[in-house]
Amino acid sequence: MARSVSETYLAAQQAASKTPYFKLLFKHTGDNDVDLSSDSSAYGNRIILIDHVEEPYNDYATIIFRNKDRDIPQLIGYWIEIGYGYVTGAGKEYLGDGTNEPASPRMWVKHQQTVSAGGKLWELLELEGMWTKLRENLIRLGSPPLYTASYTEDTIYDIIGYILGEIDPAMTLNALVEDDGIIDSLQPQFDINAQPFEYADAIIYRLLNMTASYLKPLDDLEWEIKYPTDEDAADLTFYSNAVPYFYEYIERTNALIPNHFLVYGNEGDDGLWADYIVGEASDDDEIAAYADVIRVVLSGSLTSQDDVDNRAQALLYRARFEQLAGRMVAPNDSRLELYDNIAIVDSR
Repeated sequence: MARSVSETYLAAQQAASKTPYFKLLFKHTGDNDVDLSSDSSAYGNRIILIDHVEEPYNDYATIIFRNKDRDIPQLIGYWIEIGYGYVTGAGKEYLGDGTNEPASPRMWVKHQQTVSAGGKLWELLELEGMWTKLRENLIRLGSPPLYTASYTEDTIYDIIGYILGEIDPAMTLNALVEDDGIIDSLQPQFDINAQPFEYADAIIYRLLNMTASYLKPLDDLEWEIKYPTDEDAADLTFYSNAVPYFYEYIERTNALIPNHFLVYGNEGDDGLWADYIVGEASDDDEIAAYADVIRVVLSGSLTSQDDVDNRAQALLYRARFEQLAGRMVAPNDSRLELYDNIAIVDSR
């Protein structure tokens, strides 16, 4: 779902001439905030570049400031939720100001460089986001030294919530709004650190791959479950001849590979698969167009036909969704969020 912004924010964003505003308040423990916003009283406007990338399992940014006075402090370990904004008819508005919400997901300064070249000085900050935090946190829910933990009566949604609560700093999983029918109903046999040791991102990735859902980072160390489908209404529409404009759009179609999934379950207590069950999902049109490309998945802990059928359908869904469908180049639109459904109207 696209971000909610005020009418004055939207008008400023879509105006032919606009004045950007950036809220860059770097925070750490205590009262050590460093304000490098566009209107910083301590530093003035030092911003040269913000290059911010959000991907399904990663987000990172590079920010470059002028630093001719060499007065920008050491910011390693500081965090920020970048507030993109504009000078509007209502003043300076930015994402995360209480009206235009939410801000971008939290990021931490991991690398800092002072660059002297061509008679100028710059300060370059490299930031990494919440998925990186997951990759850095070893989950220790069981007893040392193995830290193993097993779940049999908790849903995938519940287990993801437990894992996020173990992160430093602790993160939270928002109430479920988009439900794929698996994530909050299937209670898998799920083991952590069975082959030591596992970090939070790998555990969550294993859990998500049992479903047709995705995990989206938000501000305030929150996450939400997303279940995008082809039937979703467009969150935003871009036009070639009207605002919001797009500059360039490339639409890409692909052969779906794999296009046929077989999921085997019920391995039995002895692990010999004597009474296995199989779930199957395939795309007949894709098979007819190219070839029958099969992927076999062993999910021995699944013991019902519905569960193996659902796993196969989820795998086919993920294969379709994760294809590269195209690329759009457009002016910044702060309403746009990861996993939003975009419509393109091309009058050229």
